[in-house]
Amino acid sequence: MGLKSCENSPCLFVGTILGGDAPIYVGIYVDDIIYCSLSSAVEMQFEKLLSTIGEVDFTGHVSHFLGIEFTWNHHADGNLSINLTQQSFTETLLYSLGLTSNTTSTFTMPYRSGISINTIPSSNLSPSECDHLRL
Repeated sequence: MGLKSCENSPCLFVGTILGGDAPIYVGIYVDDIIYCSLSSAVEMQFEKLLSTIGEVDFTGHVSHFLGIEFTWNHHADGNLSINLTQQSFTETLLYSLGLTSNTTSTFTMPYRSGISINTIPSSNLSPSECDHLRL
């Protein structure tokens, strides 16, 4: 199809399969494939080309892929937003490790994003020093 593997992720491919139209992005993991394009014509052409290679089941909007859960929100103004979460993957992992709500904490990390934490500061920090570390 002329798709090229991305330099940083060899399982992600990108390319133009309809001249002058939007590119298509394809993620492949073993026998699972996820794809998207800004053009529905490009997606339909991809499905047609892929069907010539072998038997393929197209299941519509993806709901789960590699432990990621997708939630599709169609808005009244015609826009679409997609939320991604790994909550079910995380819960399955915790369950497999025998971690329950009795053994885990629900407290959020008290440090703001971007702060490098190489050591745990002592508890005798001044309130202004603590505020600098918190969100």
